[in-house]
Amino acid sequence: MNAYITTLVAWSLAVALAGPSAAPAQSMGEAIPRVEMRPLDPFERQIARKAASDDELFAFVAGTARSFKTTYPGADGFPIPAYVFSPRDTSGRRPLVILVHGGIHSDFASHHATEVVALVRLGYVVVAPEYRGSTGYGRTHYEAIDYGGKEVEDCVAAIDFAARSVPWADTSRVAIFGWSHGGFIALHAVLRQPERFRAAVAHVPVADLPTRMRLHSDAYHDLYVAQPGFGARVEENSRPYVERSPIAHARRLRRPVLVHVADNDEDVFIVENHNLRDSMQVAGMIANGLFTYREWRSPPGGHSFSRMPTPQGRQSWRETVAFLARHLEPGKR
Repeated sequence: MNAYITTLVAWSLAVALAGPSAAPAQSMGEAIPRVEMRPLDPFERQIARKAASDDELFAFVAGTARSFKTTYPGADGFPIPAYVFSPRDTSGRRPLVILVHGGIHSDFASHHATEVVALVRLGYVVVAPEYRGSTGYGRTHYEAIDYGGKEVEDCVAAIDFAARSVPWADTSRVAIFGWSHGGFIALHAVLRQPERFRAAVAHVPVADLPTRMRLHSDAYHDLYVAQPGFGARVEENSRPYVERSPIAHARRLRRPVLVHVADNDEDVFIVENHNLRDSMQVAGMIANGLFTYREWRSPPGGHSFSRMPTPQGRQSWRETVAFLARHLEPGKR
C-alpha cells in the first residue's frame, strides 16, 4: 500500500510541476516510454493521508502500547478497519474501551494518540473502529455512511471482534467513549444494547437531529438527505431524524452515562444537549444516578474543550477516567 501511495503522490507532483504533456526523458539517446500521469482523485488523497496519519499514530504509541490494525465484520458483514491498542503486559484480562472518532466523514487519526496512550497506561485495551462512512478507505466505505444507523452496530461489533481475537480483553467489562459524532454513537450503542456495556462516555455529543438540522446550513443538511436512511429534509420527513436522536430514547437508559458539554460549542450548539439533559431528567435518569451531566461555561476550545491542555480540559479528563475506573475496575486482573 505504501509503495502504491508513494508512486501516486510522485505522479501527482510530476503533473503539477511539468504537466501531463511534458516531453519524455532521454537516456543514452533512447526515449523512455511515456507514463500516463494524473492527479490523485479525492479518495486516493484520503488513502494517502490515512497512511501518513497511521505512521504518526503508531510511532507515537510505540513506547507505551502493543498495537496493530485489523479489519472485522460490522453490520451485515461490512468490513470495518480498526485499531487495537493495549498494555504490553497481556498476562491478565483487561477492560475494554471502544473509542469512537467524530466527524460526519472523518477518521481515527494521529491526534487521538494522546488519549490512547493515557488509557493504555491506565490498563485498558482500546479498540477504535473506522465505522462505515469513515475516510481513508476508498469510495465504497465513504459512501456507505449510515448516520445513527448501521454505524452504531459497526462499533458494537468491536466487542465480538475483541472476544474472538484479543484474548486479554475482558469483554464483560466494556465502555464506549466518543466525542461529537462519536459521542452520538456511544449514546445510541448503550441505549440500544445496554447488556453489552457497563458504561458510556459522550463528550459534546450530537443529541437532537431535528434541532441540529434547523441550526446548521443547507449544505450540512444535504449530507443527511443524501443518505438512504434519511432521504429527505427534516421538514419533509421528520421520522428518521427523531428516531435517530438520542433524546428520543431517554427512557431506555439502563447503564451509567457521563456527558460533558460546553455552552460555547460552535458545532453541537448547547440547545441540543440541554434537550438531552431535559429528556433524561423527565425520564428519571438523573434522579436514579444513571445520567451524569456536566456543562462548562465558555471553556477555551468550545467544541474541542475537553481535549485541550487547559484547566477545563484537564478537569474533564480527570472526571472521565474516574468514571471509567469506577465502572470498569482496571486494577482488577
